[in-house]
Amino acid sequence: MKLITKYAKLIVFIITCILVYLIYASNYNIKNINYVALGDGYAKGVNSYGEKSYSYSDYLKDEINSNNQLSSYYNYGEEDIMIRDLYNMILINEQTSKNIKQALRDADILTISIGLNDLIYRKNIYISDIENSDENIIKNIMMDLEKLMNEINKYYKQKIYLIGYYNFYPQDAVDKKLLDMLNENYKEYSKRKNIIYIDNSNMNNNLSMYLDNPNSYYPNVSGYKKMYSNLYMKINY
Repeated sequence: MKLITKYAKLIVFIITCILVYLIYASNYNIKNINYVALGDGYAKGVNSYGEKSYSYSDYLKDEINSNNQLSSYYNYGEEDIMIRDLYNMILINEQTSKNIKQALRDADILTISIGLNDLIYRKNIYISDIENSDENIIKNIMMDLEKLMNEINKYYKQKIYLIGYYNFYPQDAVDKKLLDMLNENYKEYSKRKNIIYIDNSNMNNNLSMYLDNPNSYYPNVSGYKKMYSNLYMKINY
């Protein structure tokens, strides 16, 4: 009887030690997520009136932090940035609070929203009828995107979350067909490159909820929350 009691105590002790270790290991392992957000005004969080607001990336950062998992958060969003600008920023290793190459090396999560400014710029400059065709505009954007992703992949080895755009047509910044083409190309590209594409087309039918200013294609707080919700459904960390 004493022998059984002795072994029972030993088993309880071993189980307790294992549980303590698992709890410690679990808590230790989850407190090391480094999140980097790259891209345009959507990544930065520009609102419908051109002011810095809360982006989908800020909401994701808060979610990670609420679970005591956030180690660092770097947001390199700039309102007017185009794909080549972001590529050059990484290439020259622009110095900010932390240089971007090192931030990418350390990152566990990377989100990117980029390409809308390219679309608007290319549609509004005149080169030739051929160069300004919708097909060539998208082709050139995708070539620039491929170059950017190749540069990013030199430093960052985890999943990339590529943010799709909701379609803010009938605002006249860019036509509906061209924006749909960009999203479709992003979606197909993501499938080929094992990138996670974040589809925000579910915002299209309720734009009045997300756009406060008819002269701006940037969303309000509800819009950014919806973009975050679409991202969070796909996020894995």
